[in-house]
Amino acid sequence: MSSRPPNLTFKLVLLGDGRVGKTSLVLRYVNNVFSEKQEATVQASYLKKRLVIEGVPVTLSIWDTAGQEKFHALGPIYYRDADAALLVYDITDSDTFLRVKKWVEELKQMAPKNIVMAIAANKSDLVRSKKLNIQEAESCAEAIGAKLFVTSAKSGAGTDDVFLYIAKRLMEKRKSDGEGLLPTPPRKGIIVIDDEPEREPPAKCCS
Repeated sequence: MSSRPPNLTFKLVLLGDGRVGKTSLVLRYVNNVFSEKQEATVQASYLKKRLVIEGVPVTLSIWDTAGQEKFHALGPIYYRDADAALLVYDITDSDTFLRVKKWVEELKQMAPKNIVMAIAANKSDLVRSKKLNIQEAESCAEAIGAKLFVTSAKSGAGTDDVFLYIAKRLMEKRKSDGEGLLPTPPRKGIIVIDDEPEREPPAKCCS
């Protein structure tokens, strides 16, 4: 009787300006739902997605962070021990891409050195394909060893692709790090909720 492969758990954090569709992307990917009236995230919410890659069970612990400027200082709380970051911007709003570039610089300075990154140009359903202006974003992604995905939480386009890319990159990194496929030890202070958004308690200062 063959033993089952260990379940790998990776922490993925979503970063980006408010209203770029981070929550909608996660809900489309995890629950395959979309709402036009998605409420703004306060601090962060957490969902979990299970998938199988090359026969290995993988769990993505997805942290969806608030995009409003007043919550920006909380960012390090979520990404300082993250395995991956998905940087999201609104393809119809160039200012939100500038915020992604700032997040990239911040992650370079403060996040784990080997963090896996990807960029999502979201809300592509609002732009005619011939008018997609993604050259700068593609260059930005290439410069950080990442990949750009054009996504739409509304239609679902590109959503599975970007999360699958991140999961595969994490698997590759785990193997190249010499850790093999050993399961990730549970993170302290994280309550695992299966496919249910959960508000994280307010962060304690100076802990």
